[in-house]
Amino acid sequence: MLAKLLKYEIKASARTLIPLYIGTLIVALVCSIQIMLSINSSNGNFAMAVGSFEANNTLTGILFLLFFGLCVAITVLTIMTVIQRFNHSLIGDEGYLMFTLPVTHTQLLSSQLIAAMLWSIIGIFVMFLSSMIISFSGVMLGWDELNLNTINWNQIADIIQTAIQPMLISVIYGFFSLASAILLVYLSIMIAQTEKLNNHRVAVAVILFFVIGWMFSGVESILFPEIRNIAAPDGFHISDDFMWAYNMAMACQIAFEAVKCVICFIGTKWLMQNKLNL
Repeated sequence: MLAKLLKYEIKASARTLIPLYIGTLIVALVCSIQIMLSINSSNGNFAMAVGSFEANNTLTGILFLLFFGLCVAITVLTIMTVIQRFNHSLIGDEGYLMFTLPVTHTQLLSSQLIAAMLWSIIGIFVMFLSSMIISFSGVMLGWDELNLNTINWNQIADIIQTAIQPMLISVIYGFFSLASAILLVYLSIMIAQTEKLNNHRVAVAVILFFVIGWMFSGVESILFPEIRNIAAPDGFHISDDFMWAYNMAMACQIAFEAVKCVICFIGTKWLMQNKLNL
């Protein structure tokens, strides 16, 4: 049944988000083509390519402004869709139907969380891919001026190899941080939906989100006071002491974010079962 709920949630959100994601990729591709046309019109000459690029700065500026606007729209609409779907599915008119289905409160909440996580990750990936499309054409613009013989490939390989582990840990931390943020939104909305706070639920939910988030941050700073005091690495050299301190700090933060997820999930589920005022 969870799969059916998830399918319904994804279809409900896709109508809003997929056209926006496709539009962002198209604009990024057009920006990239604009840069590549500057390269072709200059016959590969870097100085002429830059001049041609600057000559079309009005069109280029409009395209990049549109791309930036779409990236902002992806962020805002993804957040709004997450909130809207939770409100409509569990608190609004759809809530009367959803709570009559032969599913548990855990399945209802899990479907909302998984769909929200999925769309958030897709949105981040779309923005990253769009940026890479534009960056690739920018690299091509100066490719002929680049002397490959001067590049220390061994150093680059060492940097990449050293960065793999911190990147993986950061991705895991980002995953749990995203989940905890979404669940904190759900918890704030559900608390504001209780009978005593129902008259001002939007304002109360916004205030609760920041207050509860501030409380979690305070607890984190008390439990892990040394996390923010890790010294930065010296240039490209990353010492074993720094890596140990970094891994320990990230492990503590990941564990704390996981605890936040559990607390917010259990709290939201309990309010759904016992205090929800439809």
